[in-house]
Order: sequence, then C-alpha cells, then structure tokens
Amino acid sequence: MKLRLYFVQFAAYLLVAILFTATGCERALQPVEPVRASGARVRVNQTITELVVNNPNFSLLRDAVVRAGLADALASGDLTVFAPTNAAFEQAGLDANAISGADLNTLRNILLYHVIGNGRFFEEGIQPFLNGLTTLQGQQVQVVRRDGFSVNGNLVSTPDIETRNGVVHVIDNVLMPPSASTVELALANPNLTYLVAALQRLNQANPTLLNQLQSGEFTVFAPTNEAFQRAGFTTIDAVRTANTDFLSRVLTYHVIAGRRFTTQFNDGRVMTNQGNAITLTQWPGRSTVQGLGNAMPTTILMPNILTTTGVVHVINDVLLPDARPLVSITNLVVGNPEFSLLRTAVVRAGLADALASGNLTVFAPTNAAFRRAGFADENAINNADLNTLRNILLYHVIGGQRYETSNFNELLIGFTTLQGQQVQVTRRQGVSVNGAFVVQSNVFATNGIVHVIDNVLMPPMGTIVDAAVGNPNLTYLVAAVQRAGLASTLASNGPFTVFAPTNAAFQEAGFATIDAVRNADPAVLTRILLYHVTDNRTFESMLRGGELLTLGGVLNVSAASGVRPTVRGRGNSRASNIVAGNVVTTNGVVHVIDHVLLP
Repeated sequence: MKLRLYFVQFAAYLLVAILFTATGCERALQPVEPVRASGARVRVNQTITELVVNNPNFSLLRDAVVRAGLADALASGDLTVFAPTNAAFEQAGLDANAISGADLNTLRNILLYHVIGNGRFFEEGIQPFLNGLTTLQGQQVQVVRRDGFSVNGNLVSTPDIETRNGVVHVIDNVLMPPSASTVELALANPNLTYLVAALQRLNQANPTLLNQLQSGEFTVFAPTNEAFQRAGFTTIDAVRTANTDFLSRVLTYHVIAGRRFTTQFNDGRVMTNQGNAITLTQWPGRSTVQGLGNAMPTTILMPNILTTTGVVHVINDVLLPDARPLVSITNLVVGNPEFSLLRTAVVRAGLADALASGNLTVFAPTNAAFRRAGFADENAINNADLNTLRNILLYHVIGGQRYETSNFNELLIGFTTLQGQQVQVTRRQGVSVNGAFVVQSNVFATNGIVHVIDNVLMPPMGTIVDAAVGNPNLTYLVAAVQRAGLASTLASNGPFTVFAPTNAAFQEAGFATIDAVRNADPAVLTRILLYHVTDNRTFESMLRGGELLTLGGVLNVSAASGVRPTVRGRGNSRASNIVAGNVVTTNGVVHVIDHVLLP
C-alpha cells in the first residue's frame, strides 16, 4: 500500500480496517508481539532532539520529526518520549520515502502521540496496573510495569535513557492514536462482517452490549469471519437469524471490562461480561485465549489494537463459554447426511428460517424413518401436498422451550407442538414420543435441542372411531362397535388405547362375514370389545411383560428387548401380534392386531 493513500484515507478509518484485518498477506501497520527487555537508567548530555539526530537507529524518527516540524519542540521542556526504532517504522510501512510523502497533520499527530509533556516518567515509577498518560497529541497512552514495562501493549525494549530535557524509552512498534470506537473499527473491517452481523442481530433484542461497546472501556476478542464459519455459521445469514439468547451468551463471553493488552496476559483466568472465565496466556512470540468450551487455546492474530473505547484482539476461533455447539437446528439438519430427507422436507415446506431461530425442541426423523413413512426419496417429498407436509413437520417441533431427556419421566406427558396438537412423551424403557423411540438425544443447537427419532410422527386426523372408519382393514371392527353401541364412547375425549383386530382376525374368530358381526349379540360384542380397550394411552414402548388391565379384564403382555410386544387374552391359546402400532388419534392410540382377544 502506498503511504500517501494510506494517510489521505486515515480519517475514514481505512488505516484501522487494514490494521484490523486478519493476517494472511502483507499488511501495513500490523501489531506484533513485543520482545521483552530491560535495562538500567542511562544519562546522556543531549537533548531528546540531539539524541534522535545522532543515533542511526532513529534515522526514520529523525526524518519524521523534521518533516513534522517538531525538532525544536523535542529540544526543550520536560518530556517523556516513546521512540520507535527504524525497524518499528519500517514494520509500520513508513520508510524514508513514505515519510516524505505523508500527510503532514496525520504524521504530526502520530509523533505527538509518542510524547508526554508534563514530566519524566521512568520505569520504576510506572505502576503494576494500567495507567493512562496524556500525550501532546491529546489522547492517552496506556502504560504498565508488569513482567516488563509496556505502552499500549508494546514492551519497551530499552527504557530510561535520560536526556537534558526528558527521558526516552525505545520501543519496537509505532504507536497509532485511536481514531475509532470498537464498534466503528469492526464496521470498517471486511473481515469482521460476521461479528458485526452478530452484534446487530443481538441489538434487535437487547441493545445493552452494543451500547457498552460504544461508550465504556472494554477489551474485545473479535473472531474473524472464518472463525464464525468454522463454528458452524456457514453463511452470514445464519448469523443474522441466530437465536438472540445464544448470541448474548457467546458475544458477552468475548468481552472483559477495562483495557487489557497481551503484556498483561500473565493473569491466567479472567472473568468476562458473560460471567464465566477465559484463560489468557502469553507465550514466546504469541498470545492465546481459551474458552471453557474450547478444546484448544485460540491464537490472537492481531493483538493490542487500541480504540477510543478499549482494546481489540482479533482471534481465529469463536470462544465457547461451555461445550454446547454454535450451530442452529437448521444447520444441524443441513450438515448431517442422515437428515437429507428431513432437510428436503424442511426446505420444501419453507421452514428453514423458522428452525434457525427461537427456542425449540425438535424430534428429528432419520432418512430411514421417512422411508418407513412412505417418503421413499426426495421426489416423494417434493410431490407431497405442501400443507400436509408442513403440518407433519410442525408436529415434530415444540416451541418456546428446550426439553432435555432429563425433563421427561415415566409418566406420559403431552407437549403442544407448533402444529397445534400434542405429542405424548415418556421415559419408560427409553425415551419415546408417540411410541417412536429417541435413538439419539440431547443434540444441542444455538436455538434449542434435537432428539433423533426412528419414525415420522403423524398428526392425528380424528378420533379412534374416525381412524377405524378410515381403515378398510377394520370394517368388521367398525361394524362390531356400532352393533355394541360403543361408537359414542370411543369417540369421546378418553384417552383410550384400543387393540384393533383386523377383518381377518374377526373371520378367524368365527365371524365369517360382516353380516355375522352386524347380527351378533350386542352384549357378547360389548364384552369382547371392552376387553380390547384401556382407559389411558399406552404406546408400544410402554408395554411391559405382565398383566395389562383393560375395561373388560386383564390381558397378558409379553415384551422383550428388540422385538415387538404381543398381547394374549385369557381365552386365547396364542398371543396376538401388533401388526401396526402407535396409530395416534385425538383421543388415544390404536394398535392393530392379528387376533381377536377373548376374555
């Protein structure tokens, strides 16, 4: 970058943006980690100007001082000067040609920012905590003596050169006066657009953090765009739709009160605004920060960027306050090949944005679950009725709360879904929802929690009677219910569980034709039918070996791990198999069986 352009655009924060861009190519004015040095006080019989003019290591400082017309000012008074070496100027992109072409006012401001005009501040008088010293430029530099003497996070390589009109401390970096707030700095940097988007998203719900960063003194660890992408935010839209509670928790974890330079990183753990600690470590040549949820320390790419409201350190990873992941439920689905059919369904139904925000509990069917439900491939999903598909998907989502498996118990509890109807969840013999087993639980996302299930949940379309009437394989059962006068009972609120014999089961039991059912003794039919009904919801997953009380007596249940349970009536010589289980209705559940149960 040519220096003339650099200085012309300084006031528009271009300097800040370049300084603040993560490493990876050559940049002007990049902060680097200082090398520690110390030394005893040295007295020279020269003015500060004479010291600079006569020392070849300060030839670029001399050129800058002469160009800015400050030679006389540095020859009198009682001053403290932080004097950058030639290497410091060159590292900042300021060689002799650049200095001669620099904007005069900008150059003068930079130089005056290195001069304290109200006395001699020797190393021994610097406190072990951060102190601001006002410069002749008008703004303060921050000095501290802790494991060495540093200014704005840059260690002084040679301190305490006492001259006739002050003291000189040699530094290995040019000090740049801050010209923007932390927020303005981020806005000017194209490599921090994801961070800016996160702050803007959070500001919609809670402006506290943004207001603090614009007014108070804070140290911010600023993740790059790549850091956000590695954390699961594959696009900036994923940030813009992220859960605001999550963003608040994570972003405040990147902020600590006050200014803290890397030279102060010997403190170990430091409390953040989020309430949990981060670990700050200074290594030879680099500094790191580690969150409680990060497996490895995060490298600081660009340290000690001073702003008008604090200090910024650009980092290469997002800091995690705990082990919970950073991606939304939508991103979890999109990124997992086991959910490719669910992803297709979500996109087809236009629910991707809805599953990327809020506070949700989602029961996510696998590809195998979709195939079992008749959705053989993506074409089947794309050809499905849109409203039906949307209702099915919303029936898998509980809004407003994230329920871990520890929130469930052995009692069957109904949870209202975004579709409007309830799903029934229990933790008996494993966690199940509407009888579908949870095969992977407690998958955390930024906006909720996911439980993977082995079957698609179908919203109930009517009562138990409606379900039977709509099934051509249960016409004998419907005729029996009508003959026994139980239709109104089984259409009431319930809840009930019905073991529903197929037409073939009735025929096997001696009802050769449907007319035989219609002409049967109502009392006999009533006694048989009530033996197929319980007064609660009992899914397959809840059937345990032993006795099951029905409205007409006791059934025997056989249940073993890995196989479907069977039921047997006291008058049956063999058990009935469940051929279609967990048919959910508005007032209960139906299990289709292959034999009539005899009391």
